[in-house]
Amino acid sequence: MTKTRSNRWKWIGGAAAIGGLALLGGLRYFLKERATPEPPYLVHDEEGRFAVRDYPGFWVAETTAYGNRRSAIRSGFRTLADYIFARSHDGDTVAMTAPVIEQQVGEGRWKIRFVMPEGEDPRSLPAPPSGVRLEQVVGARFAVVRFAGAPGDYDLEAEELALRGWLRERGDTVVGEPLYAFYNSPAIPGPLRRNEVWLELAVPPPAAD
Repeated sequence: MTKTRSNRWKWIGGAAAIGGLALLGGLRYFLKERATPEPPYLVHDEEGRFAVRDYPGFWVAETTAYGNRRSAIRSGFRTLADYIFARSHDGDTVAMTAPVIEQQVGEGRWKIRFVMPEGEDPRSLPAPPSGVRLEQVVGARFAVVRFAGAPGDYDLEAEELALRGWLRERGDTVVGEPLYAFYNSPAIPGPLRRNEVWLELAVPPPAAD
């Protein structure tokens, strides 16, 4: 084997090793994100991509942002990230959880929420800066549809319509406006991301004894 061919194989071997390390690093990052805490829930029913979950109450840090969805979400995300990473106050940082929850509350008006760690409340959390509120999400039953994709790869309206169609077949009643829940950072490839639309359901009263 000539020296040139030997060097070529060394370069190929080195590139393969670097690629393997990058793949391993990406896998570790993905598994770490999958382990990010999220609010506990009880699965009431499940069928393919659809599910009905019962959530107990949990606390969120919330802000309101304005504009089209993309610009509003970016602005709101930065505001909440500054809060949990202690860039906008002098208190401690807050552990990152999932999902990031979005809700349209008017034309060009969006609420963005970061879920607070389980067991945390305003008594233990850092005082929020101006523009950030600590709010409690009351326990509720949500129907959800799960889908993959990065922004631009999915259609939130189509996913919501699919979920509403499933609920009509079941005879469930929806209350309130949809929530959009996103569980992954932009570093995760679209096909591996977990995204959901949530619709709150009316819970029938318990049967009399």
